[in-house]
Amino acid sequence: MRLIPRQARPDPGMLLIRSVCHELRPPMATLAGLVQALEKAPSEPRRAELTRLAAEHVAYAEAILGQASETVGGRNGSAVEPVPLARILPAVAATAPAGTVRISAGRAALRWPVHPGHTQQILINLVGNAVRHGSGPVRLAVQARPWRLRLTVADAGGPTPQLRTALRRRSAPPGERGLGLWVVRQLLGGLGGSVRSRKLAPAGLAMEVLLPRYRG
Repeated sequence: MRLIPRQARPDPGMLLIRSVCHELRPPMATLAGLVQALEKAPSEPRRAELTRLAAEHVAYAEAILGQASETVGGRNGSAVEPVPLARILPAVAATAPAGTVRISAGRAALRWPVHPGHTQQILINLVGNAVRHGSGPVRLAVQARPWRLRLTVADAGGPTPQLRTALRRRSAPPGERGLGLWVVRQLLGGLGGSVRSRKLAPAGLAMEVLLPRYRG
């Protein structure tokens, strides 16, 4: 009889560190790019917009660190004021190469109240995955339903066994691959939302998120 060694339980502290590092990578990379753009072109006509985006990414990074601090201190669940979805979309698009993300959303969807930090994290992770693992432009479509907000991130890729495993995984993956999607599922669980993958015809992959109205 072959004995299977018992796997050690993941260290919650190390998991928190890995998650924070993973979530900080996109905003820090984007922030560095925005600062470089401002330094190279002092007379950039979009200077005010670039400065605002940089400030938003600083605030986003601070929010992630704040969440980690609350987790360590056992103070999770602090009330956060809702914001309209329109407020976070520019910061989400800024984390991808210029012109990569195409966003379509109606007025009702843009006004939909969301958790600012968590919704931004969810979209940044899904858009980042689409940019890294898909091909062609990434489309972010948002539709407001009577009781749910539907956010669809689509690209020219397709479902893979690794994606299916990541969507079913009950614990964090041992490496970086799949960690972002695991974080997305944890955040959606706290918001009462869900995520699923859908194959597009004739080709393509859509990651579909359903979010209830956030009331703080």
